[in-house]
Amino acid sequence: MLYYRASNHPDIGGPPGYRRATRHLSMKDHLRPLTLITALFTATITSAEPALEEVRVVGQRNLLNQSLYLQGDQQSIRPDEQVSLNRTVGDIIERLPGVTLNGQGGLLQSYSVRGFSRWRIRTEVDGVPIITDRRAGNSASFVPPELLSNVTVARGPASSLYGSGALGGTVNLASIQPDGVEATLEGQSTDNAIAATLGYGDGEHFAGAVSVRRADRSEDARGRPLNSGYEQVGALLKSRIELDSYDLSLSWLPSYGKDIGKSNSEYPDRGVSDYPEDLHSVVSVQVQNADQWLARLYHHYQDWESRTERIGVRTNVTDYKSHTLGGMAYTATDILSGVGRSGVEWVGRRGVEISDQEFNADGEPVISSENIDGQEDNLAAFVDQQWQLGALSYGGGLRYDYIDQEDAGRSRSDNKLNGNLSASWAANDAWTVSASAGTGFRFPSLTELYFNGVTPRGETVGNPDLAPEENLGFQLGLDYQGNAVSASLHSYINDLDDYIERYRISDELRSYRNLDGAQIWGFEAQLDWQSHEQLRHSLSYQWQRGEDDDGRWLSDLNPPALRYLLEWQGQRYRVQSDLSYRQERDDFGEGEQALDSAVIWNGRLVRQFGSRWEGEIYANNLLDELYLGTADEDAAYQPGRTIGVRLRWFGG
Repeated sequence: MLYYRASNHPDIGGPPGYRRATRHLSMKDHLRPLTLITALFTATITSAEPALEEVRVVGQRNLLNQSLYLQGDQQSIRPDEQVSLNRTVGDIIERLPGVTLNGQGGLLQSYSVRGFSRWRIRTEVDGVPIITDRRAGNSASFVPPELLSNVTVARGPASSLYGSGALGGTVNLASIQPDGVEATLEGQSTDNAIAATLGYGDGEHFAGAVSVRRADRSEDARGRPLNSGYEQVGALLKSRIELDSYDLSLSWLPSYGKDIGKSNSEYPDRGVSDYPEDLHSVVSVQVQNADQWLARLYHHYQDWESRTERIGVRTNVTDYKSHTLGGMAYTATDILSGVGRSGVEWVGRRGVEISDQEFNADGEPVISSENIDGQEDNLAAFVDQQWQLGALSYGGGLRYDYIDQEDAGRSRSDNKLNGNLSASWAANDAWTVSASAGTGFRFPSLTELYFNGVTPRGETVGNPDLAPEENLGFQLGLDYQGNAVSASLHSYINDLDDYIERYRISDELRSYRNLDGAQIWGFEAQLDWQSHEQLRHSLSYQWQRGEDDDGRWLSDLNPPALRYLLEWQGQRYRVQSDLSYRQERDDFGEGEQALDSAVIWNGRLVRQFGSRWEGEIYANNLLDELYLGTADEDAAYQPGRTIGVRLRWFGG
């Protein structure tokens, strides 16, 4: 297998809205890729090659070290498994079915999971929620990929255990735990990017690492410049102490970046957008008592600046500071002889300050304003439980959230109770059928409510009357695990109320509004097979659609795409090929544009030199395709053909 299932995120659901989903799955044009997958599955199902290896990754949030989630709801990928540019978290997870890039380009590229993006995806670093007030949504691009061991994406209709901000799922970044000395040096063409990383640890109780990287502006396939340069340094310190039956863990991940370009179509003729400085500090302290209970405290400080220059007109500089602090405690439960947990969580935000300065074309200050000076508290209690009855696994969960938001004397509060149900039936040793249903929600962010200022897209005005988004989601899954073949087909539908849309009032003015109703539905299919002891294949297809009650397309949807991954593993060599075909899409949502079809081919060759050295040559966009990475109306083209080299040393 090229993908690895993981068990570190709660994402439980129940009975599917099958009738609504299958109405669209039966469309002839969209069945063709699925028919191809089925044909390949039929051709390889009888293969007698050795069984594919399945690796389970257990994260900190799974107290009982067991899976409470439906098969196929989660996938985990290591940074060294992706076959593309190694710039951001988005680059790493973009190859997983149901995940695409979103928004404008550059180092702070955001991502979409099953059509949910911006503040609708909860991003965590070692269990610490990353909450920011960028209009593009949350991003963890301040963490260099070299400091990550894996990234897990949890998809599904319900996210009750995570509360607000996890309407569409979660993305969890797990930091590295080196065993001995490890060093990496890499460089690439097009943007002259270089990166150096040095780490040391004992594999269990201590880890330390530092990563330094920089890049110049890149170029698209036409040779036009892209505002994608950056400088960044990140570090990591982790310690774990065992005291009788108690485990005490501490971690600190600081990061500093400067001159980070925001790549969009305005550059270089009409405008330049960048982040002159970007500072982050993520601290976590955790105590766990065997498999009985766990408590965690955390703090995320961020201080960054964005600059938007309209050539020959004006320049706006926005300063942003905030503290996210919180804690969680939960304990194992065995209600009615089941297994699960119950607990409480607090996520607080303090000192959320956003100020704006405007300068005229001569660089003279014109306007200075304080846009947000706010804070926020989210208190929650949750419980989830799962039971086993022969071949049937079933369970459910509840979570109650209360939130209080304030800004400059204005305040509002709200509360939500959400739940989910799930069932999974193992028909035999190979086939599993699963179904899930659940409710999700998202409170509006402080930015959506109160921000009034200038962004790279123009002036934005908040709407303090926004209602929380609500979602009723359903999913149906079919999974097969054979000797040399595995396959999955998952369909889903989300029925949304009060969906928050960013819309254009005029060319230079935007705001937010609630839509009465909206729906997002689609499916993902994947087939993995091993045709030879050294040769593995993976074929996947994704398709989705989303529209409001008036039939208008929603933004941030995943374009239909077919992907074929090939890996050959020799004694000292490993060859990987990543070939994808993105279909054209003429329909698009507010603030977007049509997408042309594109064929994107990435590849790499890795060679082992003894037991301590590993060399790699990789190529991105081998066909030098000119294509947009996202449907955003201001998106720039992606970088042209890029060749890179990477050298790793394992000191032991």
